[in-house]
Amino acid sequence: MKITFIRHSKVLFNWASFYNSEMFDLACINYDFSDIESIKKINLQGEIIYVSTLFRSEETANRILIGEVEVIKTALLNEVPLRSFVDTKIKLPTSAWMLIGRLQWLINNKRQKEIRKDSEKRISVFLDLIEQKQQDCIVVGHGFYFSQMVGIMKTRFFNGDMKKRIKNEEVRIYDLIN
Repeated sequence: MKITFIRHSKVLFNWASFYNSEMFDLACINYDFSDIESIKKINLQGEIIYVSTLFRSEETANRILIGEVEVIKTALLNEVPLRSFVDTKIKLPTSAWMLIGRLQWLINNKRQKEIRKDSEKRISVFLDLIEQKQQDCIVVGHGFYFSQMVGIMKTRFFNGDMKKRIKNEEVRIYDLIN
């Protein structure tokens, strides 16, 4: 079984340098609804494509993939959500909001909408689903989600480029070793 993973196209969103908590949470929402810039065209036929329910994932599939394919939307592929790590009117650097928010996620802090163990469970459910079907597929997904998925794929005997960082519109192919 072969899984082709494609990270969504570049999101046309400019993050500000500083936010207070309310502004950061609003920016995260706006990012999720922002348009994308697609560059590549990929000709894939006869394969199932799984996309998240977030706009950038489905729109990437629509814009860069050529050919008749079955597209299945699933929230199991949604990016790991991020929100402000504390309620404050003080403006902090965007990088601090992102870094500390991800650290909260990592230590399973309930301030984040989803904690690490829930993300790992969601990823495992998706991998179980596609492994049961034993059918080649394409997954159009998200960067942080992908980095977590790679860690789980290693334990499930997938072969492929296991580097955790993936660029926008980069294609990675994995094989399940039986």
